[in-house]
Amino acid sequence: MLFLNMSEDFKWIRENIDEFQQKYSGMYVAVHKGKVIASGDFKKVYEEVNRKKVDAIIKYVFPGDLVVL
Repeated sequence: MLFLNMSEDFKWIRENIDEFQQKYSGMYVAVHKGKVIASGDFKKVYEEVNRKKVDAIIKYVFPGDLVVL
């Protein structure tokens, strides 16, 4: 089930990449079940994911048109 949830989160990120780049450019974000649960520098995001005890995707949001998934 974990893989299925993460697959849906990757899809959600791709569908919302324009909003991500506007709102979170140059930051890391953690996505869990189609929601951003943390954003900022990697340490802050990683610690927040661990605190919440969830399996989340942590992704760096590149500025501009560059998309890496």
